[in-house]
This record gives sequence, C-alpha cells and structure tokens, in this order.
Amino acid sequence: MKQILLQRWQSAKVRFAALEPRERLAVSGLGVFFAGLFFVYGLWLPANHYYEDQLEDRDRQFELLQYMRSTEQEARTLGVDAGRLPSGQDLLTEVSKSAQNFQIKPNRLQPEGDSGVSVWFDEVSFNDLISWLQAQSEQGIKIRQLSIDRQDVSGLVDARVVLRGA
Repeated sequence: MKQILLQRWQSAKVRFAALEPRERLAVSGLGVFFAGLFFVYGLWLPANHYYEDQLEDRDRQFELLQYMRSTEQEARTLGVDAGRLPSGQDLLTEVSKSAQNFQIKPNRLQPEGDSGVSVWFDEVSFNDLISWLQAQSEQGIKIRQLSIDRQDVSGLVDARVVLRGA
C-alpha cells in the first residue's frame, strides 16, 4: 500500500514538473484554494459551531441552576410537606373524605398493610374517578394498583384501586 502511494506521488511530481510555468502556478493556486476550503469548511467551521453550541448549552445550564437556586426554599418547603403523607388510618380517612369531595362513593374501603388502602367503586363515572385519582396523585398519594372494568352504561365503570401513602 505504501509502495503504491509513493509511486503515485512520484508520478504526480513528474507530471507537475512537466507543466508550463503558468500551468504550475495555476495548479499551485488551485491547491492552495482547496487547502483553504478544507481548512475553513472541514476544520474551522465545525469546531466553531461546536464551540458556540457548547456556550449556548452552558448558558442554558446556568439559567437552570439560577432557577433552581431561586426556588430552592419553596422546593424544600414542599418536600417537608410531602414527608407528611397520610399513612394507615389517616390515609383511610383522607381517601374517604376526598372521594366525598369528588361526589363518588366507594363501596368498600380496606386497609392494606401499614400505609395502604384498597378502595372499590361500583358504577362510578369514569371521568370523576380519573379526576379523583389525579387529585390523589397531586397530594402525594401513590397509586399502587388500578383495575377498571367498564359497564353496559356508557361512561360508568367498576374499579378497584390500591393506594399507598408515606
């Protein structure tokens, strides 16, 4: 391979030397032009674009850091409140009150271990059930298991939900 490249290089040098002086000047100028194009479009512009992208990324990260620092106290306060999730009987009471607020009536409530509760619903509005579940999630209560069966009447479902507090 090296031998072939050396032969081609020698051949190119011989052909270049055989050219008229004006032709050699034109070929040399063309070579310099293509070398310049390679430098600009092959090396400098990609490196410059990478540099600019990294600067923008750094600025975005800095803005995120500033935002996080400005909301740190609020996040810590919310974190403390989230640590006081209801558990056991408190969760049972909270779930019962919340269901009443959403005007859905659970057929059965049953404690599940120390920090969980199972809730059964018969013929409850699907939309009301989903709204209630979303409210539970927003309060930090985790949905551990959900089983929904549709009914013959459109929009009504039977459901069993297992919720877990702290």
